[in-house]
Amino acid sequence: MSRPEGRTPADRRVRRHSVTLGVSAFLVSAAGAATDNLWLLAIGAWLLIAAILLELVYRP
Repeated sequence: MSRPEGRTPADRRVRRHSVTLGVSAFLVSAAGAATDNLWLLAIGAWLLIAAILLELVYRP
């Protein structure tokens, strides 16, 4: 059920965490690709997986 008055503070907080994980995944992956560092690419991939799972699991 959705609330007519909008998102709660907890919903906004989870959304902010998800966006932060996605942006950091992009930045870390780009740094890994630029420096040919496989560890950074792997960390970026796991950050992206965590962001997607957080969005999928937590549905307001």
